[in-house]
Amino acid sequence: MTDDEIVGHPMPALLRRLYLEVANGGFGPDGVLSLTDTGKWYSEEESLLRCVREIKSDPEFLYLLHTPPLMTLGCAIWWHVDFRTPEARMWGWDPNALCERHRFFEERFTLAQWLENWLEGNRTFPHPPPVVDCPDCLN
Repeated sequence: MTDDEIVGHPMPALLRRLYLEVANGGFGPDGVLSLTDTGKWYSEEESLLRCVREIKSDPEFLYLLHTPPLMTLGCAIWWHVDFRTPEARMWGWDPNALCERHRFFEERFTLAQWLENWLEGNRTFPHPPPVVDCPDCLN
């Protein structure tokens, strides 16, 4: 089964090359998920494909299907990558920061920029945008 069949969009070219030419997971700031089960877990999950299958099986989380999880930072905070965009836009998931409607948010950078930041020695955390018109976030 191809990523098109599972996610509905092709894997962004850079991410595909990383999985094929660098490693099946474990690269990046805290270890990107393996694409398939390797017997070694990164980011508290078996594999990216397993995460996507779990998303597909739960109607509550179908909105995450095109932006599968890539890596966790702990405390339920995740990085996601957008398969709908060729440049692989990054998304953040932080259920501790905002209300349920705003816990998943688009970041200001791409996968390449995120990895470049890591190679420069930085560890970036998802940064939710300010929400000024949501009474649930302001409490």
